[in-house]
Amino acid sequence: MHLLDVTHWSLLFALKDQETLSAAAIGLGITQSAATQRLQEAERRLGVSLTHKVGRTLVLTEAGRILAQAAAQTQPILLQAENDAIWQGKRNSKRLRVAMSQFDPPALAMNLIEMCRRELPDLSAEITRVSAEGIVAAIRDKTADLALVPGKPRLPGLASRPVFSDKLVAIFSKVDFSGEAVPVQPQNFAGKTFLTYDLRPEPGWEYDSFFQRGRSFPAEAVKIESTELICRLVSQGSGASILPGLCIGLSDYADRLAAADLDCEPIRFEWHLIHAQEVPEHLLNRIAEYATQWPAAI
Repeated sequence: MHLLDVTHWSLLFALKDQETLSAAAIGLGITQSAATQRLQEAERRLGVSLTHKVGRTLVLTEAGRILAQAAAQTQPILLQAENDAIWQGKRNSKRLRVAMSQFDPPALAMNLIEMCRRELPDLSAEITRVSAEGIVAAIRDKTADLALVPGKPRLPGLASRPVFSDKLVAIFSKVDFSGEAVPVQPQNFAGKTFLTYDLRPEPGWEYDSFFQRGRSFPAEAVKIESTELICRLVSQGSGASILPGLCIGLSDYADRLAAADLDCEPIRFEWHLIHAQEVPEHLLNRIAEYATQWPAAI
């Protein structure tokens, strides 16, 4: 059980930056008498002196400095937590949170938000940013309600549904790509920085089905956990990549990119909606229907 109350910690926090008890009291919005009583009570509970006077200045003892330093670290955190709690409590509780990971073209987020607003006008639609590995946990922990992910997800206990088909596509800067090498072969990435959202060689994806088949791997691969940033870097000539067609077609940089098929069996997959059980069925149906209209690169 703690010996000091939050009021004592607040006083020590104020004393850390003030030279008099009256100044600390003013900062806390209390009388000097109340501040004196609070300090005396803290010293009584701990059984040690926390301050001493040097002339007219109130100086913290070594014990006081230890507590004041701890107060300086914890008080801002507690204050922020209070403000966050107040803000969350006053918000409209009827909201639907869409999780976005590295598959983040702005048009995708805007399309999802607009669809949610149109189908559920009494709800506020929000975007929450999570890592690819954190999407499942976010939905399970109820910090997100809905997410769109490529490939069949491994989601024991969570609901999901396929919404539309897509495939992986190679992208280069239009300035650097002549269009002669179509379909693209692994050797076309030689001498270019390969930008990718995932360095893991997952079975059935580009490392396994494209690079491994051609026995040619990029000399330099750089992980960028944002398909939109990858598109921007590629459009500026800073590398090349292989991305889902949806992420290219919805990118703000699509008109500066040259997209081409891979010289292998097309790497096709389904985008899936994963969602909390509470998400209305008609919203899921409308998103699945509307998603078929989104542009792809090829």
